[in-house]
Amino acid sequence: MFTKNSKVKVLRKESYWYQDIGVISKVEKSDIRYPISVRFTKESYNGVNSNNFSESELMLIN
Repeated sequence: MFTKNSKVKVLRKESYWYQDIGVISKVEKSDIRYPISVRFTKESYNGVNSNNFSESELMLIN
């Protein structure tokens, strides 16, 4: 179950954070394509440190 403050590993190959671990900051309940917002410690080239993902693109880490 994906809940706020859970650690996840990114499985989306096109993502800047592929195989990196982040923390879920928000989970939307509505029917949208990428309902899970994840924050990272590393910033992308644009200075962004968060992105939205679908459940199939994330793996929970204990």
